[in-house]
Amino acid sequence: MDRSRAMNWKMIATVLAFGILVTAGVYIVSSDEEEVLPDIEVGAEEGGHAEEGAHTDEPGEEHGGDDNEPEESQELTLSEESLRAAGIRIEVLAPVVLGDVVTGPAEIQSNAYRSSIITPRIPAIVVERHVRLSDRVETGEPLVTLFSRDVADAEGAFFVADREWRRVRNLGRQVVSERRYLEAEVAREQAEAQLLSYGLGQDAVDAIAVPSKRKTHAHGEFILLANQSGTIVSDDFRTGELVEPGRTLYDVVDLDSVWAIARMNPEEAARISVGARAWVRYNGGVQEAKVEQIYSTVDTETRTVNVRLLASNIARALRPGQFAQVEIESVGGAPVLAVPNEALVRSADGDWIIFEQDEDLGLKPVEVERVRVVGEQTVIEGIPAGSSVAMSGAFFLQSELAKSGFSIHNH
Repeated sequence: MDRSRAMNWKMIATVLAFGILVTAGVYIVSSDEEEVLPDIEVGAEEGGHAEEGAHTDEPGEEHGGDDNEPEESQELTLSEESLRAAGIRIEVLAPVVLGDVVTGPAEIQSNAYRSSIITPRIPAIVVERHVRLSDRVETGEPLVTLFSRDVADAEGAFFVADREWRRVRNLGRQVVSERRYLEAEVAREQAEAQLLSYGLGQDAVDAIAVPSKRKTHAHGEFILLANQSGTIVSDDFRTGELVEPGRTLYDVVDLDSVWAIARMNPEEAARISVGARAWVRYNGGVQEAKVEQIYSTVDTETRTVNVRLLASNIARALRPGQFAQVEIESVGGAPVLAVPNEALVRSADGDWIIFEQDEDLGLKPVEVERVRVVGEQTVIEGIPAGSSVAMSGAFFLQSELAKSGFSIHNH
């Protein structure tokens, strides 16, 4: 019985020990889970906060980028070498006196002081023309060959007078009388002068006096020569036509310069002075000119005063008969801020802009108002005097900003 009790106590002790072990194992597992779960939860919370932080910061960064981008887009920095290579000239904007501009319609005309007409001095028949309309000729160049019976008679008379003069001159004053000597000399000079008056050149007259050349030169034909360099602008005649003295065969005009005859009302003409700068605008182009003459009379039909401008025409862009618009600088006027026309360019929204250089030598577009154009200068407002601005190369600077992906605005 005692043995049986002992066994029961052993079993009870074993069960109790097993229960204690099981309880301890559960506790250990629970403790591990409690230690792991907080770690995971904290990590999840930190990750969540990180994601929220990233999500929160991204819009902030984008918004911050938007705030800074307009300022960055308004500036372009170029080295001195790049500025020189692009022909960009930086100058300080200062007030200047440009005066007012008087405008009016005008007609382009040939410069009459550099033009001439070719005409026969005696009745003649056209044998051959040597140049045609629009040809360029030089001084002394043959233009047209004519035939005249009067020239043939004069050539014969000159040949006889020349031969007589040579004979008398060879005899000398000791053999012939003084009267006969002078008569022969004067007769020869008169015959020569008559041929020259008909339009023959000196070389042609001298050739008639040479016996070996007389048959080829003394036949009534003569050539009219160009008396100036220029362009043939008219040749209204035909071969074989009988032309009378004074009939214009050719108009020779030097088109290197032309006149622009402007019509102004008397009040505007009174504000203009001879020598004033002017500009002739035509078909989208412009040519600088100057005032040469202000007429003293008023046209009775239009009640306007003609103002004559002289313009260079080396490129032949201005043609006689062409209509144009002129701008003439008048005297006086208050100081204004003006820049060359090439310093201005339109932005994408159509505003006029100029490029200003800041203290860091960066170039940024500044919106200005274009008040008026005075020839090659434009009067502007919207930027203070003393600003350093690009006086040229605005289109290049705008292109450089566009290449960088910037938008040119300055609102």
